Amino acid sequence: MNISLNRRDLFKNSTIKDKLNLFQLLFETKSLTADLALALLKIIHQELNDHQKPDRTVFKRYAEAIESLRFNVPDLLQQIVDGWKAHQNVTPEEWFSDDSSDTDNNSAAHQ
Repeated sequence: MNISLNRRDLFKNSTIKDKLNLFQLLFETKSLTADLALALLKIIHQELNDHQKPDRTVFKRYAEAIESLRFNVPDLLQQIVDGWKAHQNVTPEEWFSDDSSDTDNNSAAHQ
């Protein structure tokens, strides 16, 4: 594959799991910037909302990604939240939930 010709299609055929894997890789290698995290999380969040019957494990991984940000780099999470709010008025409530059962309830609601 010629990357220079196909870079626009790089994420066209990727799954939500692929995007979460990329997010996790960038997070683990400390390559995740606020802008990149915001872009990935917005795409993942939208795909989770649009999916007819998403895999519950995907919702769990998404919630774990947010929790990792909140626990390990709260300043980065705050930058992401600020960026999210600047472009739309609603920040996903699961980003602030202290009860992990809310995530399970949300994933059940999407099935």
